[in-house]
Amino acid sequence: TEPPPTPYTRKDRSQQQPGHCVRMTGKTAKPYDISDANFPKDGNGRTYHTYTRHGDVANRVVTVGSHHRAKMVSSLFDTVNIHTTSDRGFETFTGTLRGVDITVIATGMGLPMVDMMVREVNASVKGPLLFLRLGTCGTPSSKIPIGSVAVSRESVLITRQYDAFHEVGAKDGKLKQSERYYYISKPIKADKVLTSNLQKELQKRITKYPVHVGVGATCDSFYGSQGRLDPNFLDHNNSLIDDLEERHKDSVSLEMETGHLLHLAKTSTNQKIRAGGCAIVLAQRRSNAFLSGEEKAYMEREAAISVLEALITTPLEIGDMAVAKELSPEKIEKYYGKRAVKNADNHKNRGNRTMLGLSLAIAAAFGFVAARFLQRHRV
Repeated sequence: TEPPPTPYTRKDRSQQQPGHCVRMTGKTAKPYDISDANFPKDGNGRTYHTYTRHGDVANRVVTVGSHHRAKMVSSLFDTVNIHTTSDRGFETFTGTLRGVDITVIATGMGLPMVDMMVREVNASVKGPLLFLRLGTCGTPSSKIPIGSVAVSRESVLITRQYDAFHEVGAKDGKLKQSERYYYISKPIKADKVLTSNLQKELQKRITKYPVHVGVGATCDSFYGSQGRLDPNFLDHNNSLIDDLEERHKDSVSLEMETGHLLHLAKTSTNQKIRAGGCAIVLAQRRSNAFLSGEEKAYMEREAAISVLEALITTPLEIGDMAVAKELSPEKIEKYYGKRAVKNADNHKNRGNRTMLGLSLAIAAAFGFVAARFLQRHRV
């Protein structure tokens, strides 16, 4: 007989081919007309791009670019209950892992896809959200070999300055070439607890390649804004990578999504969104080396397991009793500030009061039963 599956050896579900939405019933949902131009949803409550609605997405989300990677990640779940696809390029798998609800979403590439995903997932989920991105990247650092995992402690965005390409250049003659044609933003920090857990899980599981933590660079294109040279276009990006490393000496990655994910987490207003991310280094931009397909597949799976472990073991919010129990007051203050320490103490005290009340109730019930027993025994 076939032995029962162990964690992370589940059967591959990558051959499932749904229509728009497949649930346990196997029924396919039908599209409805759109009624709201500001935030489009159909008559069934599904968002315009991701085609998700309330109940389709868990509070813990792995986000990837590749549809193949999303299927691989979902094959590591214990169960897959919901699988949605959209004609806008999104694919969503929601299930459970060791009793924890979890989702993986394939977004495709680039800032606009991340923007649509985060906003529409936010509209489909009640309560706090945790996002961890698992991507691939290049690295500007000669010290980081291909196959490494780059964890973004914080991220900058590199965007093309379109107006600069219309100017003669005399006005900005004192600026460096890349500074004139490309904008490098201030760093946006990832969630410290989520990033710390991610780093710990990666280093615990992955021994073949190193894990590097530093500043990630999220670019608005694959070619020009990442310093790739193309003689067919005037990109003015010859010194872009050098200037990035000069400004951020611990730069670890060049990719196209994580920075905007962190930005949206920081600017969310209606609920608490926390985010982090890592990427497998495929391209060494200094030596021009590129990771083999076989090694890429191996590292994707190893990193995916680490990401899942970090995600399901990180409490959803600082107000959780779990957080108050797992983190010392010093760490809570370091990660979330002094107010969070007070909130955690309040939750601890509330839990202690609940346990005290329960103990008194049990003692009172026991005393009542004992009194009745003694009364009858005297009779």
